[in-house]
Amino acid sequence: MKRYFCTLFFVAFCLGLTAQNKESLQVSLVPSNDGFFPNRVLQLHAEVLNKNSVDQEFTINWQITNDEGVVLREKEFPYKVKGDSEVWAYCPIYRFQSDGFFEVRATVQTAETSQKIKTVVTVNPEKITSPLRKTDDFDAFWSNAKEELSQVNPEYKVKKIKREKSAKTHLYEVEMKSIGGLTVRGWLEVPKKKGVYPTLLQVPGYTVNLEPVDKYDDMVIFSFNVRDHGNSDNTGERNYKMWARGLDNPKAFYYYGIYLDCLRAMDFLMTREEVDQSKIAVWGASQGGGLAWVTASLDQRVSLCIADIPFLTDWERYFSISNWEEIDEWMAHHPNVSWDEILTTLSYFDTKNMVDKIQCPVYMGIGMQDEVCPPATSFAAYNRITTPKKYFIDQDQGHWVSDERWEEHYQEVRSFFKMDKENK
Repeated sequence: MKRYFCTLFFVAFCLGLTAQNKESLQVSLVPSNDGFFPNRVLQLHAEVLNKNSVDQEFTINWQITNDEGVVLREKEFPYKVKGDSEVWAYCPIYRFQSDGFFEVRATVQTAETSQKIKTVVTVNPEKITSPLRKTDDFDAFWSNAKEELSQVNPEYKVKKIKREKSAKTHLYEVEMKSIGGLTVRGWLEVPKKKGVYPTLLQVPGYTVNLEPVDKYDDMVIFSFNVRDHGNSDNTGERNYKMWARGLDNPKAFYYYGIYLDCLRAMDFLMTREEVDQSKIAVWGASQGGGLAWVTASLDQRVSLCIADIPFLTDWERYFSISNWEEIDEWMAHHPNVSWDEILTTLSYFDTKNMVDKIQCPVYMGIGMQDEVCPPATSFAAYNRITTPKKYFIDQDQGHWVSDERWEEHYQEVRSFFKMDKENK
């Protein structure tokens, strides 16, 4: 199974990097070294299987582009494959001139059919840089925002929820007031045995409803839903376009409230006697990955930050790589607002401008084939983190996190806090 975290876009992606339709040729792209080329020389081949007993001739048009679609090399070669056989067709040698992520496209043409297939590869992602668009009042903006939040009485309410006796934890629905007086909620799970425990704050992907997990009997888990998500109150109609609200005004922008909601969740955890305040991890995927970075950047009470396929970073590059329908619609309704004004608003919410303030270790997970949150945007922020950090890239993964990887993250939290005997 896979967990999906963002409904901003519909992404058509073939996990196996294989084209297999009615054609008698089945084609797979296979990059060497899992798509990593630190020496800058591309090595990749197409495995072409002829499912017909008749020999076939075909051509492959090879095209190499950067992640903005600029063609760096294009070449076409003829090939032949015998009936009921396979042939490996190698992409021509290409030496990358820069670090980053690149797309290799292959168009396989026979006399009757044409099929297209592509894959993404990378060169030294840990060296990717991106220019900062950061206003002079950036730090003051967030300092004032946190002061504004502190003036809102949280009015915490904790209601115990009945659950099966076999459950590992007690369950509570929690609600609190956040910026603007809006009520946000989450699910607090506390081990049955009285004590002080390492704690995990989970923050949601875009439009995701976080629910209780009943995972461990020795860890507090707070599954927190920011505004417009799950059991929290709304700022308006819930839909995939809601993130674009207020693009012409930083304090009115959609994510102003959401970022502060995450800080309010941290405030709540500080009030709980069962929470070990020295052992708090924050973790999320997609939007949640970005919110994990935001929370650790703006609140130094976080001990560990895990960000999967993170959104909310390097906005200008997002819009140079892809087209977002909701941006088009918003701009059509605000014809007097320029790109420059929009990007200035977004700069206050770009995690690339925040992550240098993180004081804890950071783990990041990336899908090489992610078309929703392009990997280059994630590394633009990740590479500015100065604390101990590590990243993991799945060469076949798009915009999702596998259940296996999800489980590994739980184990990483346990290991970091030395919760298991072998780690003590």
